[in-house]
Amino acid sequence: MTTKFVRPIAPRIHSHLRLLLLLPLACLLGCTLPYTPSPLSGNWQIQAGPSSLTPPTALTSPPTGIYLIGAMQIQGSQATAVFQTNAASGGAGIVNFSGSFDSTTSVLALSSTPAYLGVQLTLPANPTNLATGNMTVGCQPPPAGGATCTVIALLPAAGAEIAPLNGTYAGPLTESASSLTSPIPSGTVSLALTQSSTPNTSGQFPLTGTLTFNGGGCSASNSIGGFISGISFTNVIVTSLTSQAIPPPLPAVITAYTNPTASQITVSGLVFNPSPCSAVSSSSTTYAGTLTLQ
Repeated sequence: MTTKFVRPIAPRIHSHLRLLLLLPLACLLGCTLPYTPSPLSGNWQIQAGPSSLTPPTALTSPPTGIYLIGAMQIQGSQATAVFQTNAASGGAGIVNFSGSFDSTTSVLALSSTPAYLGVQLTLPANPTNLATGNMTVGCQPPPAGGATCTVIALLPAAGAEIAPLNGTYAGPLTESASSLTSPIPSGTVSLALTQSSTPNTSGQFPLTGTLTFNGGGCSASNSIGGFISGISFTNVIVTSLTSQAIPPPLPAVITAYTNPTASQITVSGLVFNPSPCSAVSSSSTTYAGTLTLQ
């Protein structure tokens, strides 16, 4: 008589559920995760290495090499994305992706439509950590590409999900070397931000908030609006501004980027045109520095 053994089949566990189950253990080990990803949609940046042999070790703003930035959605074993890329016809463009996520191996595989870009990454338990893998880059099909389309490059790649920018970031900013015209050489900035959980059709996540500047006897409060795409701010502009100056200053523009955990914001250019207190100086003033999540 032969005894038949039935091998139990382990249920597939969604990576995000597995992460939640590991949280108590992580706490016991003294490890805290700054961000629990949403199972719906997240802001991602993926970029190829600086060379065909050297993988990227960090995300950059602006991204180097061939890049993908935008919104990705993983539900069960299915993955879809809307990415802006510099590998589109005529330069930067918006490309749709679809693919799969294997929760047992943590491998994410995506392919563009039309199929000339592909990504394969092994995702860490915390998606804000850098995932590594490769990117395949081919020519676009006609009419954008040639009569035939074959893969022309296999590049090392890395990517991460960018945690939402929700909270108050604060810190000192100083006048940049390119400005040096304002009698207000530095100031303290507080930036309160709320990021939409829903991206627009371009894969960008809308940002709203308030920017407060204090320095040189000047106090200005600003309502802002714009977008975050990957780690970079896009078109973040002051929509209204109140100040002790009469007339009030014109809108300001912010050029900045965050890190994958969204724990800080690096401001490469906060441009007031004119300066925060227009009664003091009529010239534009550019400030730079780092703001930290409070």
